[in-house]
Amino acid sequence: MNKFYLYTIKLLLKNLFIVALLILMILLLSSFYGIVTTLSGYNHTMKDVFVISFITSLVDINKVVPMITALAVMVTMLVLMRSNEMLAYMTIGGSIGKLVFPFLIVGIAISSLMMYIEYKVVSEARLSKDNELRRIKNGKITNSVTGFNDTWFVDHDEGITNIGFVSITDKKVYNVTEYFLDNNSVKYIVNIEVISKKEVAENNEGQWVAENITVNNISKNPPEITHIKERVLREGTSIWDQMVSLSTTNIKALTPKELYTIVQISKSKGINSSAYEISLYYKIASALSVIILVLFLFPISINFSRNFSIVKNATITFSFALIFILSQNIGRALGDKGALSPFTATFGPLILFLILSIILIYSRSRAR
Repeated sequence: MNKFYLYTIKLLLKNLFIVALLILMILLLSSFYGIVTTLSGYNHTMKDVFVISFITSLVDINKVVPMITALAVMVTMLVLMRSNEMLAYMTIGGSIGKLVFPFLIVGIAISSLMMYIEYKVVSEARLSKDNELRRIKNGKITNSVTGFNDTWFVDHDEGITNIGFVSITDKKVYNVTEYFLDNNSVKYIVNIEVISKKEVAENNEGQWVAENITVNNISKNPPEITHIKERVLREGTSIWDQMVSLSTTNIKALTPKELYTIVQISKSKGINSSAYEISLYYKIASALSVIILVLFLFPISINFSRNFSIVKNATITFSFALIFILSQNIGRALGDKGALSPFTATFGPLILFLILSIILIYSRSRAR
C-alpha cells in the first residue's frame, strides 16, 4: 500500500473520530434530556442521570453510525479535492478504482465493529439500563412483556397446540392445550396447567415436567377423561429451552441470535415469522450498509470541474447519503406491511446501491 493510500486512511480515520465525537455528544445530550424527563418525580442524583444517559447512547449508537460514516467520507473527499491532493494523485498516474480500497478497508472495519456492538454491547447495555431504572424507581416499573401470550403451534400431521403463556421471567409454560388429530378431526384434547424444568430423581438432571394434566378422549361417547398429576416430557422439549432462554419479547431489544432462534421456532411450528426476519436481517443490513454507503459516496464526491464549490459538492454528497438511508427505511416499511419479502425489503436496496456504486466507480475510472 503506497503512502497516499495510508495518508487517505489516516485522514478518513481522523475525520471519522471528529464527526463521531460531535454526533455522539448530540446523542448523549438527547439521551440526557430524555432520562431527566423519565426520572422526574423520583429520587435520583446527577450521577444516575449521566450513567443511564451514557448507557442509552450505547444502545442507540448503531443507529447513527451510517450517518457518521457518510459525513466522514464527505469531509475527507472535500479535503482531498480542495487541497488539490486528489488532482495531484491523478496527475502522477493514480487510479480512482484503486483509491477506493482505503475507504473500503475503513468501511469493513466499521461494519465489523457494528456487528460486535449489536451482538455483545447492545443487549448488555439495555439490561443495565433497565436495572438502573428499576433501582431508582424502587421496583415500581416492570417489563410489561415478560413472555409469549396465546401462541399457536401447528405440528404438521400431529396436531395443533395453543400455549396460554410462556414466561421468560420464571422459565415456565402455562395453560397448554394440545389438539391431537385423526383423519383431520380432533381425537384427543390434552390440557396442561404448567410445564416447568425440574430435577428428576432418576438422573438428577433438569428435565421438563408437565403438571396437572387432563386428557379428553372425545372420540368416545361419552368422552373419556383422564387426570394425570405429573409426567416427565421426554421428547419435543428443546422448544421450551429455546423460548425461555430469550431475554425479552420486545422485538427491538432482541439480539440477532435470539431473533434467529425465534425465526427457527416460528418456521418449524407454522407461525408467520416475517416481523422477526425483517428485524434480524435489518441488524445485519445496518452493518453492511456502511460498506455500501462508502462505495456509493466515494465516486459521487469526486469533482474536478473548475467551478468546484465546497458547499455545492457537500450538499450533493449529503443528499445522496440521505437518499440511500431513506431507501432502506422505505424497504423496511414495505416489508413490515407485507408488500415485499423480508429478504427483498432489507437487502434489496443494498444490492441496488452496490450495483450502482460499482457502475459509478467504473465510469469515474474510465473518465480519466
